[in-house]
Amino acid sequence: MELTHWKKLTNPDYLGAYALEPGKDLIATIKVVNSEMVIGSDGKKEECTVMHFSEKTIKPMILNVTNAKQIAKLLKSPYVEEWTGRKIQIGVEQVKAFGELVEALRIRPFLPKEDELICADCKNTIQPFGNSPAKAIAAHTQTKYGRMLCSDCAAKIKAKQEAQAAASDVLGGATNTIDTGDTPETNEREK
Repeated sequence: MELTHWKKLTNPDYLGAYALEPGKDLIATIKVVNSEMVIGSDGKKEECTVMHFSEKTIKPMILNVTNAKQIAKLLKSPYVEEWTGRKIQIGVEQVKAFGELVEALRIRPFLPKEDELICADCKNTIQPFGNSPAKAIAAHTQTKYGRMLCSDCAAKIKAKQEAQAAASDVLGGATNTIDTGDTPETNEREK
């Protein structure tokens, strides 16, 4: 039986430790991080750094200094604009606050392990290329070639197809001009 934390029933506007199932982390994609006016449970307004996620089912998270530093370290950038589109893993830890031990959200000190995408031809891991993430390359090559390919293997197949198409055009034109030995005179004699 799944248990419901009482704080889930109060439907606060922001993600809290209670939102994660015991012992389970949350993997989320950063959409935007900005400064917002937040109204606390006591009614006080406070300017906070808030992180929003691409996943519609995940509420925004108020980002404290500890978590912001961890993200900057993980993503190798202190600039929030460069965090957009990146995945992070969020867990719950016991921390000392206001003289007692409480549960708090913490950004894990490692990036989430994504499912590895393997090239069907060379068996190497599909890597991002240019502005295209590995997942987009895998999806595109699956649609175009019928299998997931890395950018190198896809480029080789494309070059081979282009070479075959060029050869086909040349041969196709040559086929139309092949001498069959028929001339107008030959055709007249056969009649």
